[in-house]
Order: sequence, then structure tokens, then C-alpha cells
Amino acid sequence: MDIADQKAILQGITIPPCPAILSKLMDEIKSPLINNKKIASLIRQDVGIAAAVIRTANSPLIGSGRRIASITDAVNMLGFKLIANLVKEALLQSAINTSGASLERFWDSSRYTAIAAKRLASVVGRINADTAYTFGLFHDCGIPLLTQRYPEYKNILREANQDTQQIFTDIEENAIGTSHAILGYYLARTWGLADAVTQGILNHHDYAQLEDPRHLNSEAHRLIALNVMAEIVASTHLRTVQDGEWRKAREAVSLCLGYTPTELDDIVDDMIYQFDEALNHADN
Repeated sequence: MDIADQKAILQGITIPPCPAILSKLMDEIKSPLINNKKIASLIRQDVGIAAAVIRTANSPLIGSGRRIASITDAVNMLGFKLIANLVKEALLQSAINTSGASLERFWDSSRYTAIAAKRLASVVGRINADTAYTFGLFHDCGIPLLTQRYPEYKNILREANQDTQQIFTDIEENAIGTSHAILGYYLARTWGLADAVTQGILNHHDYAQLEDPRHLNSEAHRLIALNVMAEIVASTHLRTVQDGEWRKAREAVSLCLGYTPTELDDIVDDMIYQFDEALNHADN
């Protein structure tokens, strides 16, 4: 996808800068002298982020089975990489300061897609589960930015979600000259995410890429393919099913991941069952 001519179009759209706390956290995690207390101390600097991390950490789909009461507990029980992803989630939602019921549903969808991607990575293999979580969380982060900028964008989004033929991002670009994939790519780069994640975000609706290994590396291919599966799991679980993308991508995802379409369906159905069971158990 050519993004060389995007600068003029993106005037008026603010890409949130990488929060300082995230840079410090990632530097600490990469340090050979990584320290649980330092990680917990960094997160506790922002009460809102700390509360959001604990709330998400206690989700029945993420939690360790024990009630997490503090950031120290979360760091000790969940591990550094998952904690980093929970911080990214809290910071992303805070940085894109939007409100409204539809965007609450958007954040729910992003969270459940990320969780599903992490779980599916363990089933499918050959992709890092924490990277899959990051990809699931960030892949659609351009949507609220476009919602802020263009009053008519929700109608464009509805049309793209319902179309079963055209490429999703082509519909956006024909209407407003850019797409949520392009904005997501810029934000992911600004926040220092891995190249496979940024390139995957840029191309995550172009399923022809999955059948052509010349343009993207294998990790980006698998992130895109896995995320399509995660999205149908999340949308089915949340009862917001829009399966246009699944129908468009299913054959290409099958080829990329080395499963038959029927085998993919079985994996997806099993993951939906696990999600439903976890939530039912938490409610009882």
C-alpha cells in the first residue's frame, strides 16, 4: 500500500505521541537487570493506568485464577510481557480520548480480539502470543481517530463492514482519501511497535497479501491471518457478529496458516466456546 501521498490528507488528524511511561516501561523490560519492583513502581505513577491494568488483569479471560489486588501482584503473576500489553491498552484508550457507546463497544472488541489472538497463537503456533495480543489491540486503532476527524465516518464504517466484495480499506480511501489501516500504521510506528506489527496493521485488510510472500515477512502474514480468526471469535462472543471480513479472508487465512477451511472453523468454534464458558463461569 502506497502511503507516500498521505501527509496532506492526514492534516487535522492528530497521531497521539508515545507516552513517556510506555517508553520507560519498555526500556526497563528490555534491561538485563529487569526488576519487578521497578516495573510496578513505573505503573503506579499513573493511578488511572494502574487501576485499568488491575481491572483487565482480573478479567476471567486473562486472570490467573486468583484475585489480583495490586500492581505488584499483577507483575508477579502475569509476567512482564502481558503486563506491558495491559499498560499499552490503558494508554491507548487514554491517548485517544473519545466517548460514546459505540466507542465503548470498539474498545471491548479490541480487548477481546487481542485476548483471542493471544490464545489462538498458542493453538496455531509459529507466532509469539504477546505479539499477537499487541496486534489485536492496535490493528483497528485508526478507527476512533477517523471517527473524531470525519462526522460521516460512522456511515463509511457501516458500509465497509457490510460489504462482502470490496477491500475494506478501499471503501474508506474512496470516501475520505485515507484509511484506519494507514492511521494505525502511523500510530504503531510512533509508539515503537515491531516492524511485523506495523506492516501487518497497514495491510490487515488486504488478504491477497497472504497468498503472496514477496511483500510482507512471514510474521506479518501470520499476524494478519491470526487476527482475522480472533476478530470473528470476539464479534461472535460479543454478539456483534459481522462476518463479511471472515468470508472474504477465510480461504487466504487457511492457505497462510496451513489448515483446511473446515479445520479453521473448528478452531474458531472451540475458541468461542472457551470464551463463553469463561464468562459464564465468572457470572456464576
